[in-house]
Amino acid sequence: MVALACSDHADFRPSLAEAPAEGAPPHAFYTIDTVRRYRREHPDDHLFFIVGADQFLEIPTWKNYEALLDSCDFIIASRPGFRLDALRLVLPPEKLGRTPSSDPNKIVLRKSVVHLLTTVSSHISSTEVRNRLTHRQNIHRLVPAPVEDYIRGQALYR
Repeated sequence: MVALACSDHADFRPSLAEAPAEGAPPHAFYTIDTVRRYRREHPDDHLFFIVGADQFLEIPTWKNYEALLDSCDFIIASRPGFRLDALRLVLPPEKLGRTPSSDPNKIVLRKSVVHLLTTVSSHISSTEVRNRLTHRQNIHRLVPAPVEDYIRGQALYR
């Protein structure tokens, strides 16, 4: 679906970092494993993980989420009306840095930083798309047309 979403954008290239090897059985990939691999492959680079606010609020349910919070900085794509305070509620208190940030859109952790990207103007989220599909509601214009066709053709999220 990522490849389909990128198909109309010449400068976008989907990553195959979590794709199974040719002929290998599919298996679960966890964000912490991917970030650790990138850390090994690019030890001198500063890693950022971009995720929507709705998904970041679920981070306590992710595999080894506390280690993940230490492994890279996060850029959280906000939604209109979203407040940074909501993100603080899912962060373990022991992960918070000793000195609060003077930037109202930044949370300093002991080993990383959470940045709230407030310039996102879309109300659309992956959670909303999945919820609409689960309830057999229309997703037209919420995702690119090729993605919508694929989801419907494969009867996903039903």
